Amino acid sequence: MSAAPIFLICSERSGSNLIASIVGEHPSVYAHPPYHLGRDLIMRLHEVAAGGKESAALDVLKRSAAMRIGKYRGDEEAQRFSDWLDSRDEIVPAEVARFVFQDMPLDAQGKHAFIKENNIHQMLFFLVDCFPDAKFIFQVRDPRDFLLSCVARRKRWLGNKFGSVRNAMNVWREDQLGGLTAYGLLGPQRVFLQRYEDLVGNFEPTVTRLCEFLGLDFDERMHKFHEADHAQKLAVRGGPRENLARPLMTANFRKYRKGLSRGQVKIVEAYNGDLMDRFGYPREYTGLAKPGFFSTLRPQLTEPLERFVNSDMRPQYKFGNSRLKKQLDANVTPLCPPLWDD
Repeated sequence: MSAAPIFLICSERSGSNLIASIVGEHPSVYAHPPYHLGRDLIMRLHEVAAGGKESAALDVLKRSAAMRIGKYRGDEEAQRFSDWLDSRDEIVPAEVARFVFQDMPLDAQGKHAFIKENNIHQMLFFLVDCFPDAKFIFQVRDPRDFLLSCVARRKRWLGNKFGSVRNAMNVWREDQLGGLTAYGLLGPQRVFLQRYEDLVGNFEPTVTRLCEFLGLDFDERMHKFHEADHAQKLAVRGGPRENLARPLMTANFRKYRKGLSRGQVKIVEAYNGDLMDRFGYPREYTGLAKPGFFSTLRPQLTEPLERFVNSDMRPQYKFGNSRLKKQLDANVTPLCPPLWDD
C-alpha cells in the first residue's frame, strides 16, 4: 500500500526539477522522472471518452506513454504499463492515475510518490477527488528570473521559450494564480508555499519546514541530491537539467539584474507586479520610475515579430507534446455528431 502522494505546483523554468531531486532523495519518497504522464496521458483521456477502450486514440496514448516510461524507467516498466492498460475492461481515469503514479513503479510502492508536472493546477479538482490525502507543494520563483530563463533557452534575437515575452508573462501568471487557488481553497495544511529563492538561499531551514509539513524527518541525503544516480542521468550537459549534477547553487537568483534590460524588467513588473507583491518580491521600479503605459503596450506590439522569430505562430501556446496532439487529432472519435449534414 503506497503512502499519500505529493504533487508539485510549479511553473516550468521555476526550479521544478531541483525540488523534485531534493525531495526524491528522502528514503520515504519516490520521485517520478519528468515523463509528464499527467499532462500527456491522464489529461488527454478526454480524447478516448467517445471511443472508449477500442478507440484509436487510446492506442496513440498507450504508445506515447510507454515510450516515455521506457526512456526513463526501462522496457520492463513500460511493458507493465501496457499490459495493465490492455487488461482493463474500461478506462477509468482515477484508476489510471493511481496505477501510473503509485503502483506501476515498483520502487514507489510503500512510499510517498512525488509527482512533478508543470500543469498540476489544471487537474487539481481531479487529484483532490482521486487522492483525498494528497499534499501539494506550491513553489514560486521571481518572474524576472523566470523570464531570463525563458530567454536563455532560445539564444537568438528576441528568443523566448514561450514564443514571446507577453506569452511568458501570461504563463507565469496563470500558474501562480492556479497555485494561489489551491492554497486558498485547500489551506496551508495541504499546500506548502515556498519560494525558489528560499530553497537555494536558505536551504536547511526551508527543507526542514517542508519535511515537517510532509510528516517526514530531514535527511542529509536531500542536501547531497546531486550525487544520486538519477540526478546524474537527468543532468544532460547543455540541457535544462544540467545543474542537477552540481552542488546547490546558493546564489542562483536575481540574475535578471545583469541578464535583462531595464525595459524587460519594467514589462515584467507591469504585467505581474501585483503578484510579486504578494510573494514578497520587491519591485525595482516604483514611484516616478514606475512602469508606464508603454511597458504594457510594447510586448503587445512586438509579439507578432517575436512569434515569427521563435517559429511559434500557433494561435495558442502549445500544451504538451505537439507531435502527440497531431496524432490524437487524426485518430480521435468526436464526442458529438455533426450539427448540420450539409
